[in-house]
This record gives sequence, structure tokens and C-alpha cells, in this order.
Amino acid sequence: MNVRDLMIALVRFALRGGAPDWGAVNESLSEEKLATLFKVSKGHDVAHLVAYALEQGGFFCEWEAWHLFLKEKEQASLRYEMMQADFDEVCACFDKERIDYIPLKGAVVRSFYPKPWMRTSCDIDILVRERDLKRAVEALVSACGYRVEGKENYHDVSLFSPFGMHLELHHSIKENIPKYDELLTQVWEFSSPCGGSRHLQTNEFLVFHLTAHMAYHFLNGGCGLRSVLDLYLIKDIELNKEKLKEMLCSAGLDRFYKVAIDLGEYWLGELKEPSDTLLEAEKYILLGGAYGTQRQGTLSQQVKRGGKFKYFWSRVFMPYESLAVLYPVIKKHKMLTPFCQIARWLGAIFKGKKIKKEIKNVTSANEIQVAKTKKLLEDLGL
Repeated sequence: MNVRDLMIALVRFALRGGAPDWGAVNESLSEEKLATLFKVSKGHDVAHLVAYALEQGGFFCEWEAWHLFLKEKEQASLRYEMMQADFDEVCACFDKERIDYIPLKGAVVRSFYPKPWMRTSCDIDILVRERDLKRAVEALVSACGYRVEGKENYHDVSLFSPFGMHLELHHSIKENIPKYDELLTQVWEFSSPCGGSRHLQTNEFLVFHLTAHMAYHFLNGGCGLRSVLDLYLIKDIELNKEKLKEMLCSAGLDRFYKVAIDLGEYWLGELKEPSDTLLEAEKYILLGGAYGTQRQGTLSQQVKRGGKFKYFWSRVFMPYESLAVLYPVIKKHKMLTPFCQIARWLGAIFKGKKIKKEIKNVTSANEIQVAKTKKLLEDLGL
């Protein structure tokens, strides 16, 4: 059993039960293999799940990698407790100030995991109405001691609690992909109050949002193991399947969603005969790690743009819609667009290594790699 197969087998046990052959697992784990297993599972942010599974199977040793695994598990549990305390405080603040809000992503999905700490996240994601954003930030700063870091982004403001927990306070969940955003902009129409100022998305919209977010990251280099686990673990919630299909089809995400669910079934369920498309998607996701790679991202975007020249052209002369994400001022003052392009070029000077790596990734991509990426995106409907 190779390291990636072993990681998935242990994640399956942690989340779904059905114990693997513990004798075979223990025999296959050398000190070197355990270290590699830690590196790979840490790269997908599932090291805590692997540690939990091994611990439940009675594994124990004094190797350094095992202590790193145990530390990941302890930190995941502690981080969840701290994050939940901060989440409750934010919700109480918004309830008091009568600021409508919607919990997003991990804050909702973790309830579908066997234990809530098993669904890790690097931040808390909460959506407020755009008109309430300034008031929400002021309330968190004055009443809860939060501090703002950086400027307002395309769809959120970054804040940090007194204990260092990161909150992404969203005023939008758009992904800067028009066919996804057409529906994502309607999030409040697909949500309803559920006590206090809290609103929850309909189940169909929750699945759509997670799928669109996963696809966005997939197109930009990889979406990680966790995105597949999220979609698979919530697939059995009460759904209007026709409504969900309508949403997915409207954004061209129906094939992508099916492959994601099938991949979850392949990893955690009973699917024994995966399609070629599923295996290619699996390879892409596993190689990309939790946050994707620049190499895979440039390959995908090169295919989307229609070739190397068009890719480079779009990177030098960024399209207005993308430039407006970096410089929102041009939405009101379009005449400033050329100056923002120049400002972006000047900023690129200080990212010399990153730019050189991106150029190398594009120029070194051979025809076979481009063709395989193009076929995968076509097969997934992306």
C-alpha cells in the first residue's frame, strides 16, 4: 500500500469506520514511511484524522513523526474549541446589534463530521449584508477587541480576535467567475432566519456554494482532499434534487459535482470501478495538496485562456473584471484603470521570484501536459 492509499484508508476509518487490516498497516509503517505519511497528510490538512485513526487502531511508537501526528491531533481539537468560542462571541455580538449574518463553509459543514474538531479550518467565515459591513466591523472592534488587518478585499475583511483567531467577514461570496456569481449573488434570497440574527442557506444552496468554491480552487491549482470530504459527508442531507440539479446546471457545475461525489464514494464508500476522469481528478487533487500548486494553477488558466500567448497577455494586461478585484476604486472611477495597471506592474517588481516561477511553469509546460489538463477540464465541464 503506497502512502497516499494508506492516508485515504486511514481517513476513511476516521470518518466512516470499517477498520482496515491493522496488522498490514503496522507492518508497512517504517520510520521513513511514517514520516512521509505525515508530510503528505499534513499537506492535505488531514494529519489529525490519520493520527486519530492510528491511535484508535492501537498504533504507538517513539518515532518523531508519531509525536508530530499526535501534536496535530491535539492542536486540531484545541483550535476547534478556541474557534468555536470566538464564533459564539461573534454571533452573540451580531445578535445584540441586530446584524443579519450567515455562517459559511466549515462553520456549517463540521456538524456533519463524526466529531466537530475533525473538520479543521484556518479561519472563521461569516457573511453579513454589504450595507452592514462597516457596522459589523465596528461592533467587533469595539465590543469584542478584534483588530482589522489589511484593506477590504474583493469579498471580505480580515479580522483577528484577541486570541489570534482569524475571521473572514464576508460581504459577498462571489468567486469572480460570472456563471457562478450569477447565483452566488443571490445568497440572501436562498437563506432564511433561524433565530436571533442568524440566517442559514437552504440545503441546496449550501451544496451549490461548496461546489462552486471547490471548483474555483480546482481551477486555480487544486482544492485539496477536504473539499471532497465536505461534499460527500453532506450528500445525504434532505435535498430537493431537482432544484440542486437546476442550480448546478445553470453554472455548468453538474458534471464537476458528480465526479466530486463519486470521488468521495471511491475514497470513503463502496465505489470499486472509478472512471478515467475520476482517476485524473484524483491525481490532480492529491498532487495539489490543500491549497493547490502554482504549476497546476498556471496550467489550468493557460488552458482556460486559450494558450500561452493569451495567458501571458491576460497576466500583463489584466482584464478589467479581475483588476477591479485588486483595485475596487475603478468600479466607481473607471478612468483610473490604466493607472491601476501600472501600479500592479510596479508591485510585480517586488515579486520577482514568484513571477519568474510562474513564467517557468508556463514556458516549461509541454503539449502532453496541456492536452491532459484541457481534457480533464472539458470532462469536468469546467
